[in-house]
Amino acid sequence: MWKIQIPKTESKVEEATLFKWHKKEGDKVIKGELVAEIETFKAAVEINSPATGIFYKILIKEGETVPVNTVIAILVEEGEKISPKDIKSFLRNQKKDNIPLGEEKSLSSRKDIISGNTKKEKFKIAPIARRLASEKGVDLSLINGSGPAGAITKKDIEEYLSKIDKKTNFTIKEVGKLIGVQKIIAERLTHSYKNIPQFTLCRKIDVSSTLNLKKDYNAQLNHHLSLIDFIIKALVIALKKFPEFNAVFEGENYKFIKEVNINLAVAAEKGLMVPVFKNLEEKNIFEIAKIRRDITEKTLEGKLQPKDFEEGTFTLTNLGLQGIEYFTPLINPPQVAILGMGKTENISLPLSLTMDHRILDGSKGANFLQFISGLLAHPLESLDLNFD
Repeated sequence: MWKIQIPKTESKVEEATLFKWHKKEGDKVIKGELVAEIETFKAAVEINSPATGIFYKILIKEGETVPVNTVIAILVEEGEKISPKDIKSFLRNQKKDNIPLGEEKSLSSRKDIISGNTKKEKFKIAPIARRLASEKGVDLSLINGSGPAGAITKKDIEEYLSKIDKKTNFTIKEVGKLIGVQKIIAERLTHSYKNIPQFTLCRKIDVSSTLNLKKDYNAQLNHHLSLIDFIIKALVIALKKFPEFNAVFEGENYKFIKEVNINLAVAAEKGLMVPVFKNLEEKNIFEIAKIRRDITEKTLEGKLQPKDFEEGTFTLTNLGLQGIEYFTPLINPPQVAILGMGKTENISLPLSLTMDHRILDGSKGANFLQFISGLLAHPLESLDLNFD
């Protein structure tokens, strides 16, 4: 008998969402075969079978979010005879660090784990009330329980829903719930908005020379360069000149980073992903373009790994393709700045630079944008594009 569990992919990852099962109970599987996909706030991760056998028992449903190390399924040898009691005993005998809640629990808590209820209890609530709250998308923190020891009852949930309906007079068509990557992105953006004193500077820059050079390169050298490649190259040079923009905030300290690792926001099927292009300090524009194409392809195919999101020092996001000129991008913590690209009109490119006011001010931001403008006004010389 073998357990299949949520892997610990990275130190900051504490939980994951079971995105999709690729096997069902009773299926035969071989060692290394894909059995499930999970999502963390870092990436989508594939889980492969640890051995060859029969996919015996699924413990976690699709869409459930559980702590890392949670046992999500049981695999048995073909012909092996086991009972539910054997499974309970098997799970109880696992080491403490394999218990989903991170510490040794009572037997009753372990029974919850076996039945698939792996989320740590934050509220005392009757099971029927929990099901109703889940179905209706109720935030339990808003409910005052009237049951024994303050437990939330079904009646409490129903009364809350009736008050909401009376206040709004809305006919609820559907209740949505943030899970997986969406949930973590929402938490990070909320943290960014609440905890970082940020402001945005906007200006247009002349990119006529850059656009002409891009056209010539693509025609003569049979390459496909994007305007984003030129922007990234200009950012690499600018971040080396203005190291305070290539920094991260940790606690009360900020640190200037030597490596230039630029995150690029990419709209994928599962939501907005922000993979990082690492060690760009000495890369020429064709190397940057290849990195961008390769990682963008992996993003769209859902093949990114946790390492593809790590160690970013600055973020670039582009809403120009959606017709947006200026906007207010939110800083991607622990970084201190993010640059937004808008829709190019003729020869003008709108840029929106959001900065952490604890380390950066308006004058520094204006100088940073002015420097980038100068680089893109004379790209052949300024961007170091003369190479064999």
